[in-house]
Amino acid sequence: MCTKSGIWLFSAAVIWGASGLAGCGGDKGSDYRTFDKGKDTSHDAEHGHAHNHDHEHGPHDGELIELGEEEFHAEVVFDEEKHKLTLYLLGADAKTAVAVDAKELSLELPGKDAPVTHAMAAGPADADGKASQFEITSEELIEAFHNDPKTVGKFKVTINGKEFAGEIKHSHDDHDHKHEEKK
Repeated sequence: MCTKSGIWLFSAAVIWGASGLAGCGGDKGSDYRTFDKGKDTSHDAEHGHAHNHDHEHGPHDGELIELGEEEFHAEVVFDEEKHKLTLYLLGADAKTAVAVDAKELSLELPGKDAPVTHAMAAGPADADGKASQFEITSEELIEAFHNDPKTVGKFKVTINGKEFAGEIKHSHDDHDHKHEEKK
């Protein structure tokens, strides 16, 4: 025989148990990693959520791209007025420049029949002849990113003997936000 208080207690226990499954203690999946106070600075990092650079900016106010498992970063800056795209290579802290031996990087974009490759020339070299900055000036390239938000450019770079791949996307929301801030 059930009583009203028994039903209420049973219902409360079921709701309480279900809410525990939906919180941070649920399935951690592949995006989970342990909080590290030295590396994780985002407001949700302490709760075990993956560190994500979706709306973070680098030291040149560009969009950040993660290379490897937070080993390195790239920062992409679009200058639509000059039709220039600049890629900066950065360390794990997403601030410190990382120079490589490459004289250019290839940026591959989808084409009508086959991918189209663009050469990004190395910027100013450091004392060892290495560069941490690569750029290309191309109205066609900038228009491709600007006109189609689904455009993705792919590049590869070798840093300290290890190859990393990255994808460049142009965030129109971020672009509009930057223009609003400058007004």
